[in-house]
Amino acid sequence: MGARLHAVIVTYNPDLAGFTQVLASLARQVKRVSIIDNGSANIQALETLAAAHAARLTRFPENRGIAAAQNQGIADAAAQSADYVLLMDQDTVLPDGTAASLLQDSIDLANQGVRIGAVGCAYRDTHDGRLTQIWRARGLLLRRQRVHPGDPRLQEVDCVIASGSLIPMATLRAVGDMEADLFIDLVDIEWGLRAKSLGYRSFVSFNRIMSHTLGNGRLNLFGKTISVHSPIRNYYSIRNSIMLAQRRYIGFAWRFYFIRRIIPYFIVFGLFGGQTKSRLRMMTRGLLDSLRARTGGLGR
Repeated sequence: MGARLHAVIVTYNPDLAGFTQVLASLARQVKRVSIIDNGSANIQALETLAAAHAARLTRFPENRGIAAAQNQGIADAAAQSADYVLLMDQDTVLPDGTAASLLQDSIDLANQGVRIGAVGCAYRDTHDGRLTQIWRARGLLLRRQRVHPGDPRLQEVDCVIASGSLIPMATLRAVGDMEADLFIDLVDIEWGLRAKSLGYRSFVSFNRIMSHTLGNGRLNLFGKTISVHSPIRNYYSIRNSIMLAQRRYIGFAWRFYFIRRIIPYFIVFGLFGGQTKSRLRMMTRGLLDSLRARTGGLGR
């Protein structure tokens, strides 16, 4: 196709066996891979893996967050005159042909006159096998829907998860970098909604289905399964939700969603998520830090 595609993977103490599969899947699909490491303890093993797969490894001395790492990888891609950036997590394995499929989807949309934000790959959660849901604001409310056999293979969404998302470099130049102040949670949602506010449209492609791990496990509660993260992630989720609810470029439905999830979030994870004291302490700190407009990594 002639387009230059550059993959960017952010790592933080990855499982080496799983990460080897991630690299192997990418090596078959793209020519350039940048690994941005956030201060992993197993950095020497990562260096060996990177060399074996001809990937460029950039080491941060400490964890600077996923957004800062993605921005470094995007800068690497720009320096290599890339046309597209493929963002990846350290535990997401792309099926063969995914990169080419996403690229073709992007080219087809551009030929239709669409201003492309991102084209993301649909995924199944490794915990429960559930397929990607479609998130879109409908009037004053945020709607989630499932995709069924026979539905169009390309679905428009308000934003996509970062892992497995293909973004044109021209879009990144227009919309800007990922927001490093958020550190980790909601980084991809913020960027997607910022792009949407500028007239860019994002899509999920169901031509390929990747495996993706959400959280550290699943909590079965009231007939629903909920992703469970570590207590520190609860901090970022609460803090960043309140921060984003104050952004004027984010539509009302999403801002309302960010606010209305706070109390249920405290109840569900405080009572049923385990590590009760730690979670409640982290969520309360996240709430207070949002009111103090404290950003970046915890403890900075």
